[in-house]
This record gives sequence, structure tokens and C-alpha cells, in this order.
Amino acid sequence: MENFKTIPKGFCAIIFFLVISISCYSQDSIANINPPGVYGVLKAQRSFIFIDVTQNTWFDLPDDVKTKFIGGGFNFSLFYEIPLVKNVLGFAPGIGFSNATVKANVFVSYNQPPDSTLLIPYRDTIENMKTKISTSYFDIPVEFRIRIKPDQRGKNFWFAPGFRAGFLLSDFWKFKGDDLLGNPLKLKEYEIANLQKFRYGVSFRAGYYKFGVYAFYSLSTLFEKDKGPGITPFSGGITFTPF
Repeated sequence: MENFKTIPKGFCAIIFFLVISISCYSQDSIANINPPGVYGVLKAQRSFIFIDVTQNTWFDLPDDVKTKFIGGGFNFSLFYEIPLVKNVLGFAPGIGFSNATVKANVFVSYNQPPDSTLLIPYRDTIENMKTKISTSYFDIPVEFRIRIKPDQRGKNFWFAPGFRAGFLLSDFWKFKGDDLLGNPLKLKEYEIANLQKFRYGVSFRAGYYKFGVYAFYSLSTLFEKDKGPGITPFSGGITFTPF
């Protein structure tokens, strides 16, 4: 039982979504051997998998806090599209898992009292020092899919404004650098105090056929109000659907 408890919640979420994805893909494969009439009915409402590879950053930063350009992340989302206007407009609710990592020049400090979390910047002149904050969420996204002149093979330009809400699954702050004596030092702190447990924001996808671009702007702050800096997360990157 002890080994089971050490499995990260984010890893369990990934396995869960992979199982669902394989199941959906298998259903589509079975549909291909059915008569065209049955297949047409099954294709009228389809499941879609989207994988987003993202670059993540923060807006509304405290003084002297800087983020680095490279801060990777990803989203894995499964949508079930409900057609509103055939081949043109659809509504797609879904579930998903997302991870966002931001590299910033900060130490995380907790003050008690008052109950508050501080991000303390360090000088750029300090060498061999790397810090980052990573957050993972279980998401509930919804999107409107709009297609422009789809052809018979389903290839078309499309865009999808949407909304995304999520529950925090796991988080950590990681430090890698040298101590005061110049010796290598690594630190990793889980469950950062006062992070928002529930986040929400607007999203947007646009592209052609199976490939496109993706963006998410959070309408909630990274930390709880008055218990941390009023940072606003933002993610942008590329998106594709494998099936």
C-alpha cells in the first residue's frame, strides 16, 4: 500500500485519460466495419482528443520578478462534440489534464502570521541557479467549434473559442543551484501554500485539419486573494488531434 500511495496524482490522471482515449479510438475502429448507415449515425456525434504543447508565463508580476521564455507544459483533453449546425458549428464539452511549468527568479516563502505566500526574487548575477513552479489540474473545458467550408475528407479551417475550469491536483517549487559554500544543492517543495484550488479562464484554438494554435488566459489568479501575489497565468502553444 505504501508504494501505491507514492504514485503522483497527475500520473494517475494521465493513465485515466489514456484508457478513455484508447476506448474511444477502438469504438471508431469498430464503426468502420459497420454498414455506412450505422457508421453515419455513430459519426454524427464524435469524440475528439486534443493535445496541446504549451509555453507558459505570468502577467501582473511583483516587482523584480522575471519569468524565462522557456517554461513548458501540456494539456490532454477529450471532447464530445454535439453538432448544432451540420458540418459548420458544434458544441464540445470535455474533460482534461493539464500541466504548466513557469521558470522564474524566485524563492517561495510562507509567512505565518499573516497567512501569506511571498515570491522573493534573487539577483540575476547569481550563477548556476534555476527555479521553477509547476502546477497540474483536472480540467473541465467547453468549446464551440466553427468550421469554414469543410470538404468531403473533413479538411477545413476551424476555430474554437471556449472556457476552461480546473481543480488543482498537484504542485511544486523546485530549486537547483549552489549553496553558500559553492556545493550543488537541490530542493523540491510540494503543496505550495495558498495556491488557488480552483481556476478558470477563457481559451481559444484555431487551425487547419488536425493542427493549430492554442491559448489560455486565466481569469483567476495563481494565488488566493490577499494571500499571495496577484499573478495571472497565461499559456500559448500548438495543438493537434491524433485521430
